[in-house]
Amino acid sequence: MIKFFLVFYIVLSVVHVGWAQNESIDSLYTKFDKLYGSDVLLNNGKKYFPETNSAKGHPFWGGQESFPADLTISGKTFPYQQLKYDLHKQEFLLFYTDLNGQKCQIILNTPFIDSVKTENSLFVRNQYPEIVQPFVRLVYRGNISCYVGLKKELDFTNIGVNTGYGYSKEIRTYYLIFNKLVYQFRNKSTFLKIFPSPKRAAIRTQISLNRLKFKKIDEAKLRQLIVFCDNTVG
Repeated sequence: MIKFFLVFYIVLSVVHVGWAQNESIDSLYTKFDKLYGSDVLLNNGKKYFPETNSAKGHPFWGGQESFPADLTISGKTFPYQQLKYDLHKQEFLLFYTDLNGQKCQIILNTPFIDSVKTENSLFVRNQYPEIVQPFVRLVYRGNISCYVGLKKELDFTNIGVNTGYGYSKEIRTYYLIFNKLVYQFRNKSTFLKIFPSPKRAAIRTQISLNRLKFKKIDEAKLRQLIVFCDNTVG
């Protein structure tokens, strides 16, 4: 009988400790949320300090203002967050308001970001070692998939009054995933070479009919072309 009560007491103690640990963890999450005014998973990064260099221009996608986006981190989506995308450092910055009402910015941890969805663009984490950017903009996903890698470079110029550092214009690199291989294309010639010879004539005709110019191609028209290619070679 004494053994029975001893075993019962030990089990009860273990359960109590488990409850206490869960309550302690929940308490830490609550305190963190109160301190930063945001979810622990969302507010995961390091504080952002603006660059102090005198470089001309800026490194951000779409301009220097923040943009609204649905941010998905580790499978959880946080709608309508205010972000910036630093194309030079390949980092997303999150704007938030702390408990004191102060506007703050943090650099989000890249490995935990699944996607960033704006009104017109969807950035997803890159899964291909052949592509250097950690994030790519999705153009189309099917049997054939198409992505765009975006970046800005910090260049030095020593010509007259323009001497000094400056950020380049947005540089786009287009990628096509076909038969599980990654191809980079820059113009009609490099695009057509991706596909089997018997299929190129139909694709070439489609490009000509739509008067597509790869140097200044609109992504909506590029998507239509990829859909056509997907149906043609599929």
